Amino acid sequence: MYELILNEIYDYQKRMFALCESCYWTATIFIKIKSYQCPICLSKDVALMPLNLDEKYEFDFDQKRGLEIKFSTVKREICK
Repeated sequence: MYELILNEIYDYQKRMFALCESCYWTATIFIKIKSYQCPICLSKDVALMPLNLDEKYEFDFDQKRGLEIKFSTVKREICK
């Protein structure tokens, strides 16, 4: 029963990358939602972008350059 409830709330197959367009807070969201409010600045201007299971991201924030986000694919080695 507990697993059934978790599956209704969380969808590990459909992760979302969340980015607050006001304060640049970022997170990976596993909860099934259509919109999100930033927990830092309470802005509703949070962009949600789908992530495939084989995608990852890295981010860096610099005062001069701003926010830099790099998306890439995870390379999986085949075990023989």
